[in-house]
Amino acid sequence: MRSLFRAVLAVGLACGQTAAAPQTVPVPAAGVPPPQVGPAPHAGQPSPSVVSAPAPDAPVPYAKPQGIYATIDVGANEAAIRRLGQLIPHPRREAIAAAVAVAPKLSPPALYALANAVALDDANMPDAVFWFHVARIRAVYDALRCKDETARPVVAEFGKRLNPDVARYQRQNRQHTLQIAELAIKWDQQNPRQYDQRWINLYGKVARYSAGTDPAELSVPESEWPAILQRTHDAHLKSVREFAAQK
Repeated sequence: MRSLFRAVLAVGLACGQTAAAPQTVPVPAAGVPPPQVGPAPHAGQPSPSVVSAPAPDAPVPYAKPQGIYATIDVGANEAAIRRLGQLIPHPRREAIAAAVAVAPKLSPPALYALANAVALDDANMPDAVFWFHVARIRAVYDALRCKDETARPVVAEFGKRLNPDVARYQRQNRQHTLQIAELAIKWDQQNPRQYDQRWINLYGKVARYSAGTDPAELSVPESEWPAILQRTHDAHLKSVREFAAQK
């Protein structure tokens, strides 16, 4: 399990890591959207936003699952992803506000879409970084709970489609990114997941070929989840601290 954990955690960090000078950021209460994180002190000039629709080859869940796999509901999150993909500012900002209001209900793919949507506005780049870290923490945790190893690489695929300005901001603001990552972990701890963590199974091979008659084939035993979550938080923070220490 240890080598598997390291492999899953490693994916995607290079696509958007951490950043900049310390600030005091309040921790949001459970169920409450995070405050504006604010720009890093002495941050450089913002880079131009990349205004583009989601990649046509973005990962999509298997559409014709059977048995227990057919009970995995990703419809609301897929709808949120479509709304967040708006390129016209006003409807996109409306979609962002709606998503933030129900963030604990969003699965990681929708949280990645939220980070990308927020990143289209330079002034809100720290918030985009925040949602990226929340998305990644929850995606890695869900991947490690999933028994189908062929589904786990989707975490890296979502990371590859991160708005490049998010990664750029983090490289330019390493210590600030560390603080944002710490806030993301606290938010994750204080906001119970209200989505179906089995979403990730629909990206693996088992869901395509299984009759779905055995619920036990989807996830590792629930008794293992607390330890997996703790290791996910610890390893995520460790990787961000190492990133922040780089010159």
